[in-house]
Amino acid sequence: MNAVAENFFSHLKTEFYHHERFTSRLAARTAVMDYIEGWYNRRRPNRRAGGKAPAAALSALADHQTRDQEPLAA
Repeated sequence: MNAVAENFFSHLKTEFYHHERFTSRLAARTAVMDYIEGWYNRRRPNRRAGGKAPAAALSALADHQTRDQEPLAA
């Protein structure tokens, strides 16, 4: 799990943090949350998820699991 966290923070720093200036901790916190929810989870393609954003990959997985649990027609 540590490798996952290290990978995430590496992307956060290179794609976002090093390109920004913040006027306060609140501004930094808000901007980081916007990056995570608006870009990283919703739109950023992930190679391990088949090029899908994490939210889309999770949704597809949930849909697949739901279909697998539906009873077969009699």
